[in-house]
Amino acid sequence: MRRLNSLHILRTFLLVFALTLSAHLPVLAVSGPSLRTGLWVTQKISEAAADPAAFEAAVRGNPHLSGVCLATGWKEIEKEPGKPDFSSIDKAVAVLRRIGMKYELGIKPGVDAPPFVYQQGAQSFETQIRNPHRPNFGAAVTIPVPWDPKYQENFSRIIARLGERYSSDPLCVSVVLTCANFMSKEMHLPKTPEDRAKWSTMGDYGPKLLSVYKKYTDEWAKAFPKQQVTLHLSQVLNLPPSFFEGVIEYGLSKYPERFTIQNCQLTGRREDTGSLSYDLIQKYQDRAHHGFQSVAGFGHGGERMGSIEMATLNVVHANGEYWELWHGDGMKPQTSAAIESAWQEAKKLGYDGYKEKLITGGVYQEQSGGGHRRKGRRGRRNGIEGDPRMRLKESM
Repeated sequence: MRRLNSLHILRTFLLVFALTLSAHLPVLAVSGPSLRTGLWVTQKISEAAADPAAFEAAVRGNPHLSGVCLATGWKEIEKEPGKPDFSSIDKAVAVLRRIGMKYELGIKPGVDAPPFVYQQGAQSFETQIRNPHRPNFGAAVTIPVPWDPKYQENFSRIIARLGERYSSDPLCVSVVLTCANFMSKEMHLPKTPEDRAKWSTMGDYGPKLLSVYKKYTDEWAKAFPKQQVTLHLSQVLNLPPSFFEGVIEYGLSKYPERFTIQNCQLTGRREDTGSLSYDLIQKYQDRAHHGFQSVAGFGHGGERMGSIEMATLNVVHANGEYWELWHGDGMKPQTSAAIESAWQEAKKLGYDGYKEKLITGGVYQEQSGGGHRRKGRRGRRNGIEGDPRMRLKESM
């Protein structure tokens, strides 16, 4: 009996030791295959629904695409509380179902929150459009305060309704983790000095925003239980990297096979190492599904986006699983073919080999000092304020 007790104690000790050890070991590999790979194209749902035939022809005409990123403003699909109109999404999705093309759904709150949210008493945040490239530059706009309960009640309802309608579609493989946004699906919030002063009057906004992201990580994952839940990384106010790591760690702890992080500031002007979102992708590339979106279109000229080759080097350096192209690039077979060709070659050569080829060919844009060499532009290291390229991207 004493020997049996000793064996039981030994087994218990070994079990506790194993559990303790595993709890402190880092997760070293992404759990499960990515549902998104290859080249994807961004597409406004309103434009696709306005001319489904043209949308279908454009997608069918580009054999290099793996999927379509469908996006719409919340106020476009729900003008009255609890009475969403999904007809525009249905028209776009019907086209993709005929083609058999995968898609992602992205619903933008922020400036696209419906007016009824404020009529119901949701707390608002007033600011102005600071992007000089936008036609409404200087206009006053309003977004809901992300932790306001009335806003959350309404946004949570539309997420659930979207899930009821589209989560069972096997072609719907991803949703964007929106919840605290400004003019895009990225994590941006109004951030001028005046804006930051207003946020500060609301208390310690870091913990509040972290709670918001945890809540909506769960809500998007619950409404879409088979899809990737994708966080579009970008600098939020003056919050430190630990804030973003907190969001990412939470997502990975709850949904390791589906939580995805995305850099939406991919450039071909230089190596992107040193920017917040790119460095987070690098840090978590072995643990989280991840991909990129171009910061601009290659067709807009090299000053904003840079070269296909340098952008490809950045994707390969971080082992990107997918690459979202702006609408103009993604709907042009020649441009997509050039990108796909460069990407395949870079994968074959690897980061170091492809970099050496670019250096030999005079295409490589080197880094200098503690940051990156830029031509004719001056901006902050994270590429957020002071850089017109980033200000335009934020507005998309």
